[in-house]
Amino acid sequence: MLLPQWKSCITAITLTAISLIASKSALAVSLYSVTDLGSLTEQAYSYATGINDSGEVAINSLTSSFFYSNGSVKNISPLPEDNQLAVSGINNLGQVVGNSVRSNNFTGNNPFLYSNDITQRLPIRDAIPYAINDRTQIVGGASGLGPFLYSNGTATSIGSPGTIAYSLNNLGQVVGILNSSTAFLYENGQTTNLGTLPGDAYSVANDINDSGQVVGGSGLTGVDDSNAFLYSSNTGLQDLGRLRPTDSFSLGVGINNLGQVVGFSGSNNNFFAADGNGLRAFLYSDNTLYDLNDLIAPGSDAGFTLTAASAINNNGQIVGRGAVNGELRAFLLTPTSSVSVPEPTSAFPFLSFGGVITLFAALKRKRYFSSAFIQQKL
Repeated sequence: MLLPQWKSCITAITLTAISLIASKSALAVSLYSVTDLGSLTEQAYSYATGINDSGEVAINSLTSSFFYSNGSVKNISPLPEDNQLAVSGINNLGQVVGNSVRSNNFTGNNPFLYSNDITQRLPIRDAIPYAINDRTQIVGGASGLGPFLYSNGTATSIGSPGTIAYSLNNLGQVVGILNSSTAFLYENGQTTNLGTLPGDAYSVANDINDSGQVVGGSGLTGVDDSNAFLYSSNTGLQDLGRLRPTDSFSLGVGINNLGQVVGFSGSNNNFFAADGNGLRAFLYSDNTLYDLNDLIAPGSDAGFTLTAASAINNNGQIVGRGAVNGELRAFLLTPTSSVSVPEPTSAFPFLSFGGVITLFAALKRKRYFSSAFIQQKL
C-alpha cells in the first residue's frame, strides 16, 4: 500500500497529531511462527538474505551458503577451484545469485548463478551480483563495469565506478547507491538521483517492488545515523522513523508488492551482533512501524531475539537473522493469524516526519568488498 500523499505541511502536522492521539488504538496485523533456519544449517553463525514467493530462502554462514526449500537445506557449492562463497538474491524460479573466491589465493570475486542444484559462472570479471528478478536479469557491482545489469547473457554498465546496483524489480527498474553517496533509480537508460531526507547528506536504496516503491535509508553521514525511508514517484522520500526514541538508526532493507517493508532499527553499530543487544527487526505495514519481536505467536519464539529482517515475500513471510543463546541464526517468519494489537505507544516514528551481503557491512564503510567472506547483506 502506498503511503498517504502529504498535501501540505499543515496536513502533515494534523495527521501527526491524530496519530499521537490514536497511538493506543488497535490494528489488525499478523502474528508469526518462527522457523530456526540456522539450526538446519548446523552452523553457529548464519543469516538469511532473500526469500521467494514459494518460501525458498538463500542463507549464508561464515564459509558456506545454503538453499532452503520445503523444510530442508541444500549446500550450495562454490565455483570450481574456489572454496568460499556468499549468496545474495533469489527469484521465484528458485535461482540464486552470489559470488565465490579462493580465500587463500584471492584473485577477485567470481559471480555465479545457482539453478537446479548447479552453480554456473557468470561472464563478468571481479563482480558481486546482489539481486535477480524473475526474468533472470541480475544487477550488482563490478570493478571494471561499475554498476551492471546482466540480461540475456550480456552485462551492461549502467553507471560510473563508485555506483552500485543493489536490487531490481520484474520491470527492470534498478536501485542502489549513486557515487557512494545517494540513492538512485535507473529506468530505461535514465538514472534519477532520489536525494535524501531533509538535512541529510547520504542515502541508499536497498530494494524495489513491482509498483516502483523503493526502500532504503537516509542519514547525515551514513547508515549509522540513518532513518528508514519509503519512496514512490507520487510521494517522494517518506521518513519511516525508528522503533524507539533511544535508537540511533533504522534501515529499510526489503519490500514486497503489497508495500510492506522490513528492516531493522537500533543503537548497536555491529549489525550482525550475536547477543541481540541494541538491534530489533521491524515490519512497516499500514503506516505503522512494528517491532517483529512483538508479533511472534505465543510459544513460537524458538528462543530468538529477532535483530534484523532482510526480505519479505508477497505472502508475508519474512527472513532475516536473530540471536539465540549467543549465536547468530537465520530465521523464517510465517504468518499464522491476524489479530488486533495495540499500536506502538512511542510517538517517535510520527515525530520523525520531515526531517536506511548478500552481501554487506555498514554502507558508511562501503558495501562493495573484495572478499566473499566479509560480504553480508544488511
